[in-house]
Amino acid sequence: MSLVLIVEDEKLLRWAITEQLKRHGHSVHSAADLAEAGEHLTKHQPDVMLLDLSLPDGHGLDFYQANQGHLQDTVVIVMTAVGQVEDAVRAMKLGAIDFLNKPVDQVELARLIDRSVSLREEQLEAKAARQTRERDLKQELIAESPAFQEVVRVAGEVAQSEVSSILLQGESGTGKNVLARHIHALSSRSKRPILEVSCAAIPDNLLESELLGHEKGAFTDAKATRHGTFELADGGTVVLDEVGELKLELQAKLLHVLEERRLRRVGGTREIFVDVRVIALTNRNLDDMVKDGSFRQDLFYRLNIFPITVPPLRERPEDILPLGTHFLDGLQSKFGRELDGFNRQAENHLLAYSWPGNVRELRNVVERAMILEKEKKIGPSSLILTPVGQSAAAAAPTATADEILPEKGLPSLEEMERELVSRAMKASGNNQTRAAELLGISRDQLRYRLKKFDHQGQESA
Repeated sequence: MSLVLIVEDEKLLRWAITEQLKRHGHSVHSAADLAEAGEHLTKHQPDVMLLDLSLPDGHGLDFYQANQGHLQDTVVIVMTAVGQVEDAVRAMKLGAIDFLNKPVDQVELARLIDRSVSLREEQLEAKAARQTRERDLKQELIAESPAFQEVVRVAGEVAQSEVSSILLQGESGTGKNVLARHIHALSSRSKRPILEVSCAAIPDNLLESELLGHEKGAFTDAKATRHGTFELADGGTVVLDEVGELKLELQAKLLHVLEERRLRRVGGTREIFVDVRVIALTNRNLDDMVKDGSFRQDLFYRLNIFPITVPPLRERPEDILPLGTHFLDGLQSKFGRELDGFNRQAENHLLAYSWPGNVRELRNVVERAMILEKEKKIGPSSLILTPVGQSAAAAAPTATADEILPEKGLPSLEEMERELVSRAMKASGNNQTRAAELLGISRDQLRYRLKKFDHQGQESA
């Protein structure tokens, strides 16, 4: 359903067009003059505006020009009883999609409105595509374990329902984001945008604008109107990662959007209607946060309409090797290598490890192994498995001398270190931040080694 604003002073024509558009499923508001139309724009954001030019209190195009900021996402169709070339040219320059002469064929006008709504949706979707971190929705979910198979089954059922809020709980790195994209891909909203926002990664003073958007001049750096995540994802899905990090003030505004399905941009006064499904992700216990007062109880109940808990990797060992192989296959083209999986000893090491960093850690381990391994199969000596607070030697199962010694003897520690740094820098395109991640060390530690080996690299991503 789309909201159409008709600005027309002829009462009979206004009524006839309203009835025709309602039969086509649109919500229609009407105004008999520009003052009434202006009042409407202070409260609502129309999808389409049908604008007469000759009105009792002014010229329609003057009104259009004065309200361009409010109407930038509204499709405008101009009509007039006295068509003049200069008016048509001005209307097109302002952004009107069409210029109609009265009398208007109402059936054709309804069709034009339908086409205009489709055009507006395409324009908003194009904006969303440019601004989103949307990832490939066709990512394969590896579910060999009974525990995760059940999660995927339940996710598939809720995806095809009309549930408006889903809460995905689980430790960091378990794959909640991938599951959220899977839910969107299986839903009736799959052709609309899915937008993801990390509530922890964006500073508090910018997060409200990121979610709700802002009007030009709303604050010092607001040099133009900005559409927020909810507005851009209209008809689709919003994924709120680490939702437990939201401050209480913003929790209240989020609750309003979820309950009322409408929002106001920062610095704005108009209500904008939005239809989105929210998938909230958290690695924190929101129930405990409600008890200590750091998370609103009403928002928790609103998000917790359908909770799903994603099990940690240590509780789904059947998925470890299939996931490792999946990551290995996906990284082959990136590194320009063809590896034939893991050897038996490496598989045993992967299965024996506790995976505190879950699936994310497994992917990083596989990526590092591809840098280190020189044989066709990845062996245990290329697997760097280091839980927080432990050294690699203490964490990983002990490899035999035959597994780690190359054919021509063991190189010196400095030679091995130099080789590791060199390969990491090459694999990351000389990006220090990424290379440090591959090696599992801090950027400062990497910089020390780069200076030591007289190797240069980019400062950041």
